[in-house]
Amino acid sequence: MSPSAFPHLLDPARFEGAVDGRPTALFLLRNARGAVVAITNLGAKVLQIVVPDRHGVLDDVALGYGCLDDVLAGSPSMGAFVGRYAGRIGGARFTQGGTEHRLTPNAGAHCIHGGPRGARHRAFEARQIDAQTLELHHRFLTAEDDFPGTLDLRLTYRLSDDNALVIEHLATALDDPGPASFTSHIYFNLDGVNSEAQRIDGHVLQVPQAHTVLATGADGIATGGLVSLEGHVHDLRSARRLGDLPDIDLSYPLEHKATGAARLCAHLRSETSGRTLDVWTTEPLLQVYTAGQLGTAEQPDVGKRGVRHRPRSAVCLEPQWFPNAPNCPALPQNVVTPGQPYRATTVYRFGVN
Repeated sequence: MSPSAFPHLLDPARFEGAVDGRPTALFLLRNARGAVVAITNLGAKVLQIVVPDRHGVLDDVALGYGCLDDVLAGSPSMGAFVGRYAGRIGGARFTQGGTEHRLTPNAGAHCIHGGPRGARHRAFEARQIDAQTLELHHRFLTAEDDFPGTLDLRLTYRLSDDNALVIEHLATALDDPGPASFTSHIYFNLDGVNSEAQRIDGHVLQVPQAHTVLATGADGIATGGLVSLEGHVHDLRSARRLGDLPDIDLSYPLEHKATGAARLCAHLRSETSGRTLDVWTTEPLLQVYTAGQLGTAEQPDVGKRGVRHRPRSAVCLEPQWFPNAPNCPALPQNVVTPGQPYRATTVYRFGVN
């Protein structure tokens, strides 16, 4: 089946522009089976994923925007590669080596997803290697985002022939050490994203390797404690229909694997379309978000083909390190130091049943 069988591929010409003096563009990855992934270098955002259903019909299963102006006006997390620290850092400050580092708040009193100058808002350097591979680069500077140390990020997106989106990153500290946690914030709907009424209530989700969630306090800030999933309403160790559960915005620590190899951390399926999504990662935690706040602002959030994004119209499955860990000594820490780079791989593999 040819990629041209899907008539609504994003148009790269509509993403040409500049942000902070850096050029913006859209890149299309294609494999021999007709799958397509569209990525803009602004925030390294995945804005479209086209894969077949159980009948071989191609459709778009990732929320996104249809032009550069809509990306700039829309949710900054939509499809983004988030960093240099994913999740909330309480009070927009933390202490490292006896020195307090003050960040710029962008979520009330807190810093979320790297702050207002984080990766979501930056135009990466980008180079498409071949039809299935995109390489991106960004250098984080303390003068721009307030985190300690200069951090060099190299990111690769690859669309495999078995309909998997492979995301690999290498973050290298060039001078001072500093905390880092990256994640992919793709909004998935396996039934397609072309209807305002389309919700993920009929999707079934399982997170088999998580036995606890992070405890949180005010404003959803991690406290450093863990809560058992025994009897928990959001116990996902067995497959659960999302429509039977309240909204989810929780951090699920994964079973530790000494080998460091990627392991299956989530399985999502739709009985309607027959599409499945298996998430594999080397990261130690999975953030699950059912987008209960999406599209609730006064200004409508308008996606591709004029569709307004609504609450629970997608689910995000975000492998990463531990939110607010720089303020929680009891949690595992990920401090990148010179000579000890931070490598990770996450694979989103699509299939049918």
